[in-house]
Amino acid sequence: AGFGSGIVSNVPSGWLIPDLDKLAQLFNIYCNCNTGVPGGDFSLASITNGNARGNNRAVVEEDTAGYLQMDFDVDLMDRPLRGNVGVRYAKTDIKATGYLATAGGTEVTVDNSYKDWLPSLNVAWNFTDELIFRFGAAKVMARPQLANLSPGGTVNTTLRTITTGNPLLEPFRAKTYDVSAEWYFAEDSLLSAAYFYKDIGTYIQNLRETRPYNTTGLPDSLLPTGMPNDTPFEITSAVNTPGGPLKGFELNYQQAFRSLPSFWSNFGTLLNYTHVESEISYAISPTSNTYVIDNLVNLSPDAYNATLYYDDGKFSARVSGSYRDDYLQRVPGQNGNDVEGKRNTFNIDFSTSYDFTDNLSFTVEGINLTDEFNDQFVDSVGDRPSVYHHTGRQFYAGFRYKF
Repeated sequence: AGFGSGIVSNVPSGWLIPDLDKLAQLFNIYCNCNTGVPGGDFSLASITNGNARGNNRAVVEEDTAGYLQMDFDVDLMDRPLRGNVGVRYAKTDIKATGYLATAGGTEVTVDNSYKDWLPSLNVAWNFTDELIFRFGAAKVMARPQLANLSPGGTVNTTLRTITTGNPLLEPFRAKTYDVSAEWYFAEDSLLSAAYFYKDIGTYIQNLRETRPYNTTGLPDSLLPTGMPNDTPFEITSAVNTPGGPLKGFELNYQQAFRSLPSFWSNFGTLLNYTHVESEISYAISPTSNTYVIDNLVNLSPDAYNATLYYDDGKFSARVSGSYRDDYLQRVPGQNGNDVEGKRNTFNIDFSTSYDFTDNLSFTVEGINLTDEFNDQFVDSVGDRPSVYHHTGRQFYAGFRYKF
């Protein structure tokens, strides 16, 4: 009774929860010493579970940057031309520490650094008072996620999996070009078209492959008795690949129906369509220069959105439909499949709000009214289902008060 407490309520149910502080005091688990209890040697020097220590990691990232920018505002053909041109210098220093899955866990620290010069240009030209042309070009980069930089890793001999980091990862790098036209034909209204091209020069891929344990460089002592060292393991790590080109266009239409009579003037609509084509190089193995070319993961080739809204300043309502095409989630796939992906979805959502005062409002929201399933597949040829989850429609109602 001294190591837990009950929860009493008016309903015919009860719970008993542990008192974690008293359990810690009983076994003295934070003493960094041998407690004398079987299995209770908690000194760091005696820890032999390398897998557990493999979950501990530390990454220190120091970023040094500076930029030079020049803004301009001139006339071209007696029309305003404005924009900026500049360059940014960025230097990144990384010190990553992790534990390899050896007996007791071996601490490993790896240093890495890289630098980038990132020029950019942005131009906007008011061809008329309502029509604007824009152009942009830049060299860009995005640093790897810190979790991918640990030099350590874990081994699970039951599931036969190995997960390792890569402290020598280079960042995402790309050259981008954008051109667009925007026509503001009425109040709160817009019709625009944009074309974009991105040359991805360095890409980060989470690679999962199956290969024998004895090709990993880890000691055989981590394997259980009787398990051959050529047993296949599923190995996950992050690697850099050459990337590839990505291009596409986007169309936008937005209009508030101000010219309509009476309450109809409070309606409006938003429409959007995007088409993307990509050819990304994905590594087959981190130890070879063999690649396959496929679409960028998590990016649908076609997607569109449509919204109809009403807003009179006191009551507002919005109904939105959103479609996205099939898209890939992993290339190459696991277990010999070429890809893994998710099937297309079409969702309809709605939301309403009524303001009683400037501070108090009532809201109602509905999500996934089309009752879409999470439908995932493996292999582009076999097209076999792998996940089929049903979460159903969701409805929310509540009050919001602003102080």
